[in-house]
Amino acid sequence: MSSLLLLNGSPRGRRSNSMKMLTRVAQGWERGGGQLPEVLHLAQRSSFNRAVEAFAQADVVLLGMPLYTDAMPALVKLFIEALAPRVAVALGGGKNPTLAFLVQSGFPEALHSRPLERYLEKFARRLGSNYAGTIVRGGGESLQMMPDEANRKLWARLQTLGEQLAKDGCFGVAELKAVAGVERFSVLTAAAARLAFKLPVTQFYWNGQLKKNGAWSRRFAAPYTPDQG
Repeated sequence: MSSLLLLNGSPRGRRSNSMKMLTRVAQGWERGGGQLPEVLHLAQRSSFNRAVEAFAQADVVLLGMPLYTDAMPALVKLFIEALAPRVAVALGGGKNPTLAFLVQSGFPEALHSRPLERYLEKFARRLGSNYAGTIVRGGGESLQMMPDEANRKLWARLQTLGEQLAKDGCFGVAELKAVAGVERFSVLTAAAARLAFKLPVTQFYWNGQLKKNGAWSRRFAAPYTPDQG
């Protein structure tokens, strides 16, 4: 029976959208015959240190994270950098665990996560690990607003992916595609979405998040705009 190390790379920790999805994958993993996984939240320092230690001991590692400005959160990058010694282990003929990933974002289109997906696949190869695939899902922030009952189909598909990981050692291509949803909007749909996002009702949630996190006064900040002075 294989062991699974489940790592939540979201700064939100237990209450994150990433954890909501990872929990369902873990349920499928157990349904497929895998051991009860060890669950660690990288946002907690003690868990971060334990994750680096436990990495080498697991048969399979599933690392989930949100997409932050088209990349991984800083704490996930720190974790990956902490695994640098494992490259030497692989080059010396040692073994690293099978790697699987989950990337979710607030963008409705899956294509925004594809560059990070390619990076993660390359990371697995560098460690000499078997690459089990990356679950990509857009529109993740809606999980905070919708009741679990409204996401029954998504939960079931994530459970199926977990079961596949336990039984086959990798995610099924067809199920990954189904979970990803819309890869890219058509021109017409994109135009309609741009108009919809300008409506006050669609801005209500995001405005609330800005105020909640003390960023409302900086909502028009453009730190990367070239200096025009």
